[in-house]
Amino acid sequence: MEATPERSSSSLEPPNHVVTLPRDTATLRSQLRDLIAILALPAVWSGRDAADIPEAVLEVLSSMLRLDLAYIRAADQAGSGPLETVRVRGRPDLGSRGRELAGLLAQGTTEPDASQALVLPDPATGEPLRATRIALGLPGRTGVVIAASRRSSFPTPFERFLLQSIITQAEVALRNAALMTALHHALDCEQVSRADAEAANRAKDLLNEELERRVVERTSQLSLVNQELKREIAERKRAEEALRESEQRFRDYAETASDWLWETGPDHSFTWVSEELTTLGIDPASRIGTTRWDFATDVEEEPEKWRQHAAMLEAHQPFRGFVYRTADAAGSVVYVATSGKPVFEADGRFLGYRGVSSDVTAAVRADQVEKALHQAQSELARVTRVTTLGELAASIAHEVNQPLAAIGADANACLHWLATDRPDLDSVREALTAIVKDGERAGAVITRIRTLLARTSVAHEPCDITTAIRDVLPLIGPEIGRHGIFLEASLAPDLPQVMGDRIQLQQVLLNLLLNAAEAMREVPPVRRRMVVRATADHRDDGPWAIVAVEDAGVGFGEAEAPRLFEAFYTTKPGGLGMGLSISRSIVDSHRGRLWATANPEHGATFHLALPGTR
Repeated sequence: MEATPERSSSSLEPPNHVVTLPRDTATLRSQLRDLIAILALPAVWSGRDAADIPEAVLEVLSSMLRLDLAYIRAADQAGSGPLETVRVRGRPDLGSRGRELAGLLAQGTTEPDASQALVLPDPATGEPLRATRIALGLPGRTGVVIAASRRSSFPTPFERFLLQSIITQAEVALRNAALMTALHHALDCEQVSRADAEAANRAKDLLNEELERRVVERTSQLSLVNQELKREIAERKRAEEALRESEQRFRDYAETASDWLWETGPDHSFTWVSEELTTLGIDPASRIGTTRWDFATDVEEEPEKWRQHAAMLEAHQPFRGFVYRTADAAGSVVYVATSGKPVFEADGRFLGYRGVSSDVTAAVRADQVEKALHQAQSELARVTRVTTLGELAASIAHEVNQPLAAIGADANACLHWLATDRPDLDSVREALTAIVKDGERAGAVITRIRTLLARTSVAHEPCDITTAIRDVLPLIGPEIGRHGIFLEASLAPDLPQVMGDRIQLQQVLLNLLLNAAEAMREVPPVRRRMVVRATADHRDDGPWAIVAVEDAGVGFGEAEAPRLFEAFYTTKPGGLGMGLSISRSIVDSHRGRLWATANPEHGATFHLALPGTR
């Protein structure tokens, strides 16, 4: 870049300078249009941001003066940095190169020398461009505008005048934009301040409301606490009164009850016994200094019970409901239930026991009678099973003889095959396999019979009701086959297990099946049909297994229905009338139900319901 002498003296013509008017009318008209366009610039730029005005200035300069390069640098009124923009005619891709060249020309220029014509290379071709620069004056800030063209006459006086006029309009627009920016900033600050003041007032109002609410809430809480304290004091008074009444009731109970109180020392000997012991004709003073095992009469009979009791006493543990046998003043047997609690000093030293004893002779006698009754019922049930199996003797013999006869036939066949010159070993092996199966079949029948005849204690344990039914059906198979009865079994696969004694439940099932077969002996053969159904019923108290035995026999009338399960009541000739009674007692002991319903057409259905295990 370099400077050359210029014929014109300044870019700003003095007021008395006379610009040479163009000689042709077309040029004059063009210049008038440019002047009119300059007068319209303030309206075009009005309301624009300061950042948009430099770009608009370059647009006007480039189009009005037909510049090859136009550059402007103005300070940003917001203070974020200079606004720098460049235009290279026809080459927007060389914008950065043109900015670099024009920026070097504009460095350090605040008052350009109008007598110097500037030259800078064209960013596109490198040709020299004639340029001029004009300071862009703003309050407190300085910018610069550079205009360049290939024309050798650039800038003409009129172009310099247009350039200066446009820049002057740009300065006005930038000042106005700065003023508008400041005004907007002031308005924004005022709005923010007003919003802050309103927010502070609202916060103050909210704080006052919160304080008032907390005062009211705290006052209410204090009132509730005061009322609660009053209630607590009243409750405490009532509790103390109730305690005094309870203590008095306890004294009354202790003085009037048949139980007696006692205390023992660290060696477990009695130190005090209440007067109620005299109800047994025993002087309480006679027990002082003795232990309960000194006068108990079952120590030698039940040593393990007394050993455990002594171990509990030595461990200083509380005990409840310890029953032992002794004798009253007349020598009669008395059963005593006693409970005690260890007593300690504040430092943990063991002082002995305090407790209560009562005469439970009547309860123990009743329990013994009940156990004897259960034993008798168990024996009676066993006798009934024996009787029932006796009735099935022919059927059982047939059930056993079939596999035994098959075993004999297969054995003779084996001997025949082995006696030949070339024994048929495959046939022998097949016959021996059949012998083993028939032997297992006969053994299973004998095992089921021995199980039903066995004298065992009743044991309630998980039992598969489906298996119990399937084990009973073969025992009555020959019997119902002999009478031409068709048996249909429908057993649900999801039956729950029941808690009970397997043998007793099989006895109930066997009795129901035999009763159904007996009821169909005298009916026409076409009606001799028995159905055994087993289904699951899910109730609120858990799953239940329901077994139904349906026959098409003679059935029962309304008058007979209430007495079906009575002892010694029977409708069969020669019957004892104990089968259904024993069956119901067995089912009751299993917490189940046994009932009968008359069928709509013929026969009856007996229902057995047992609770399943959870």
